[in-house]
Amino acid sequence: MQRYRITVGDDSSDIRGFTNTHVQCAVDRVAMLGGGVVELSAGTFALADSIHLRSKVTLRGQGAATVLRKNAQKSSRINTYLGYGHHDVCVEEPDLFGLGEGIWLRDDKAGGFYTTVGTLVRRDGDVWFTSRPHRHDYHPNANAVAEALFPAISAYDLLGGVVELLAIDGNAAENPTMISGCRGGGVFAMRCGRLAVRRVTVRHYNGEGIGFQTCDDVEVADCLVEDCAGNGYHPGSGSNRFHVHDCVGRRNGASGLFYCLRVRDSLLEDCTFEANGLHGVSTGGRDSGNVNRGLALRGNAGCGFFFRKHDRNDAPHDNLIERCTFEGNAAGEGEAEVLVQGEVDGTRIVGNTFHPREGKPAVVIEAEALTVELADNDLPPGDGGIVDRRPSAG
Repeated sequence: MQRYRITVGDDSSDIRGFTNTHVQCAVDRVAMLGGGVVELSAGTFALADSIHLRSKVTLRGQGAATVLRKNAQKSSRINTYLGYGHHDVCVEEPDLFGLGEGIWLRDDKAGGFYTTVGTLVRRDGDVWFTSRPHRHDYHPNANAVAEALFPAISAYDLLGGVVELLAIDGNAAENPTMISGCRGGGVFAMRCGRLAVRRVTVRHYNGEGIGFQTCDDVEVADCLVEDCAGNGYHPGSGSNRFHVHDCVGRRNGASGLFYCLRVRDSLLEDCTFEANGLHGVSTGGRDSGNVNRGLALRGNAGCGFFFRKHDRNDAPHDNLIERCTFEGNAAGEGEAEVLVQGEVDGTRIVGNTFHPREGKPAVVIEAEALTVELADNDLPPGDGGIVDRRPSAG
């Protein structure tokens, strides 16, 4: 099969220009032709909407020289009751927005997956219409608002796609509202298979760096996420068999990597998570069968590795932490380098090296935890080692 290639950006390119519209024209054209490469030149591309990736398309830059930069946020209050499944958007200041711009709808009663991210595709008088139906009701009495917020790169319902060799500038200084990781991120994917994100840098995004929801077989490799407001990496709800490796997440507002709900049978290896505002890695509701190997977890405000507290039905089971290095975590309110809580079963902590802060233990196992295997770990002496609060440990 012939693989098509379209270049975008500087004067030597097939499509000359530095906006998301120029890039989207190339992405859609290559997708219509059956797949291929969209190659961006060096330069800064201004984003008024996401670049929407398509199946079998590779979006490739020139490394750090290719920057996707989000435009400044715009906001207007919604002034009419907007119903679930509708497309119309009625706001107090319709002239703030323009055709083709990305928009985020929310109110005080609708967060997470119940917010809506879409593109403005039509205007009729003072009423705008979006590309996606509303995921919830939005009401002025609940402080409903429409904002020009969106992922820099968005992937929905694709099978096979690549993003590589570029940088994303979230322009947080001009985007003061933090967008939910369930609908946004520097790179965000929903219901995708075999998506690869390689050698991508995300900085200053007021939200999460790289996140995906209900996706299978995602690879994230050699990426850097730093100075974002949310989690660095967010393997999201219902995702299976991801492979995240050789990545760095540092100085993000939440955790370096956050396992969401029912993330399973995945491999996280050879990554560094440091100086994040919460934990190095956080795992919880039904995140089971995951291998965490060769991680460097240091200087995070919370724990190096944190098990969120759940009962047996919802706890994360059969997870392995192996050959990781823990150093100086619990810099803020974290209790230990590793905190095992909830009714977890089948947890294995094997062959790790611990250098905890003074007064902080290496591993705390709370009373409700079930089976936890500890083997071949390099632990500090005395009270800096294991604190096991289970009745059987007494």
